[in-house]
Amino acid sequence: MISNYIKPYKIFCDMRKNLWLKTSELKEIQEEKLKTLLTHAYQNVPFYRRLFDSVGLKPKDIKDSNYLYKIPAIKKSQIKSNPKDMVARNTDLSSCIEYKTSGSTGINLIGYFTREDALYMRGSYERVRNENGFRMFRDTLLMIGVPNSIPNSNNKKLYEYFGIRRRLGLNVFEPLDVQIQVLIKAKPDALWGYPSTIKILAKVIQEKQIEGISPRLIFTASEVLNSETRHFINSAFNVELFDIYGAWETGCIAWECSNHAGYHVTMDTVLIEFIDGNGDRVNAGERGSVVVTNLHSFAMPIIRYAIGDFAIPSYEECSCGRGGYLIREIEGRYDDFIRLRDGQLISPLTIEAIMEFIPGVSEFQIVQEKEDEFVVYVVKMDGYNINTIIEEIDREFRKILGDNVSISTNFLNSIPRAQSGKLRSVISMP
Repeated sequence: MISNYIKPYKIFCDMRKNLWLKTSELKEIQEEKLKTLLTHAYQNVPFYRRLFDSVGLKPKDIKDSNYLYKIPAIKKSQIKSNPKDMVARNTDLSSCIEYKTSGSTGINLIGYFTREDALYMRGSYERVRNENGFRMFRDTLLMIGVPNSIPNSNNKKLYEYFGIRRRLGLNVFEPLDVQIQVLIKAKPDALWGYPSTIKILAKVIQEKQIEGISPRLIFTASEVLNSETRHFINSAFNVELFDIYGAWETGCIAWECSNHAGYHVTMDTVLIEFIDGNGDRVNAGERGSVVVTNLHSFAMPIIRYAIGDFAIPSYEECSCGRGGYLIREIEGRYDDFIRLRDGQLISPLTIEAIMEFIPGVSEFQIVQEKEDEFVVYVVKMDGYNINTIIEEIDREFRKILGDNVSISTNFLNSIPRAQSGKLRSVISMP
């Protein structure tokens, strides 16, 4: 029984040590893992054999990560349309861990990890929580999300009864009063969840002056975190939240340390590229599409996967002393960028920054129905005039969208969440 926990703990300890390696040492680990994965994928995965052959490549042609561009990037739709061909032939699926993506892009995906790969995926999140103050042998973590992504509070693991890695789940689709009661009962040391959900909970706790909910740590993930939401959550709970960037297919991709100077790329578990519309890597400070290779994905290899996000790399190291490169900013999904008639892309962070300074807006969502037609849905705070809010929205949005657009504003009691449980502030046209 004890032996079942020795390997996971050893992997976790080794992963924590890796964080303090030099960037050059992490690069060596990364390159070695990449070679192993590429060889495995070519020899055992029909999809990648065809992909390599289609461009006349062999694994030995990828001398290092600088040659990765020769392999065509893949999309989620390709993985979903070739599920059997994506699985390694030397893998026993019955012994694998199955995962399902949230479907925030409209495409649900079922994937597989070997049990060892799953340990690295879980460990990639566990270590960043621990680096930022979470105590796995003492603290309770409450994870907020959709039912298939949160722990079953009624199905505890044996080690949880001894106070180790205690986890509880909170369903984001439950009524707010139920969520608050779960928080009061759980008294968690740390929260993990969507920033939009934690912000809403914080507002209710403040407005109703509810006592007894005082997590020491808050981790946000799965949505783009804007400055206003960060400030509100930090102020409401008197904490210093940490934002995490990851995906079901890859585990943790990048994370914040206490310096908040950017996002540390987890170089020992993923290889990340930032590319422009021509497939070339962007320079520091430039917006690029995120392409990820999961270095621990041997059951169902994820190689040069266009994850669907924009980000801005800095390629700098953090002054905290940990090795690896930083991402300056996570900008969000392609699907959340507004596309104007002249080809200009408007980041959802720009939209959120505008709404932040319009008085009386509690929640919002802007939907681009056509290139020049927009609908803004608003949850209004008490005591604010509807016409004033409409005028403010119309004036501020025309500054970035132009005068030749239609902007209508509708007021709701709440903004509906997507199937994934996320609250999308911007929905661009199909």
